[in-house]
Amino acid sequence: MTDRDYSHRSVVQKLGVKPDERVEVAGDVGAELRRDLKEALGRGLVRSGDLDGAIVLVESLEEAEEAFERYRPRLRDTGYVWLLTRKRGQQGYVNQMLLVPPGKGRGLIDNKTCSVDELRSAIRFVVPRALRGGNGQPA
Repeated sequence: MTDRDYSHRSVVQKLGVKPDERVEVAGDVGAELRRDLKEALGRGLVRSGDLDGAIVLVESLEEAEEAFERYRPRLRDTGYVWLLTRKRGQQGYVNQMLLVPPGKGRGLIDNKTCSVDELRSAIRFVVPRALRGGNGQPA
């Protein structure tokens, strides 16, 4: 099996952001990423209402839990929450595997990871297909 090389893809492409989506960004993700997101979306970032996606920098398990709490109720069934974390060895590092249980507890599953830059990586959470419809909240 050969490894795939994604180095030619931009961060926005890796995150799968599409034009006209309603995306909110929180935390210090960097001016360049914010600019690139707005350019790819063809619109500004949102701060309220339903979301197609949220991109959030978290530096602790508590911040991740707060992000799930804040964004899950606003997330469309086909939406996503990307949690950006510092890579191992960086101040504010959070083991991404520790983010999975709180996501699952809010009816979200992790289904993708990617490198954002030399210092950060990201993990994506989505509503499982079985829970879509009716806001996808677990019973």
